[in-house]
Amino acid sequence: MDWSVIVGLLAFLIASGTASYYGYGFVAQTRKEFRSRQPDLQVTNLSAITSGDVLTLRPELENVGGGVAYDCVMQLSGWEGHFTVKALHPHGPRFQKHVISIVLNPDAPLRVKFVTNGFLRICYRDSWGFTYECWYPVVQLRSGATPLYNISLDLEHPDVTEPHPSFWEMWKRLRTGPSRD
Repeated sequence: MDWSVIVGLLAFLIASGTASYYGYGFVAQTRKEFRSRQPDLQVTNLSAITSGDVLTLRPELENVGGGVAYDCVMQLSGWEGHFTVKALHPHGPRFQKHVISIVLNPDAPLRVKFVTNGFLRICYRDSWGFTYECWYPVVQLRSGATPLYNISLDLEHPDVTEPHPSFWEMWKRLRTGPSRD
């Protein structure tokens, strides 16, 4: 066997190994940077106030991610209203927690009948226009004296739907900057 073939093959393997090592580091760093600029809205606390037969839920909504969340909408199945806010900023000078009052009267569908799949839905967009959704399951508990259900949220097990762009899409979005300010 010719030495030039062996040396060429060895040089190719070394170059390929080095390129894949630095290429993997570049891809990992780009993904980490992209994830650090994504918003992450969460219900961080939930309080319930009962006055007679009226139940008021007060979830605290905050952005625990690194990017601004735009066009935020919160809805509860069995509740007639919804909560909207134009922008929720992450921790920093413009950070603000939002406490939402959800008043559930005795005739609200969530209080009167058992709902098999009730959710608190939070929908928002990031600065690049990607859509995120977070679904918190509703827990209904029968109150002792009345036939009404008391409502709570399972804050430990949300179902999160977030975009999964390709590496090239992430890299392109990071280099062009956010589409909104």
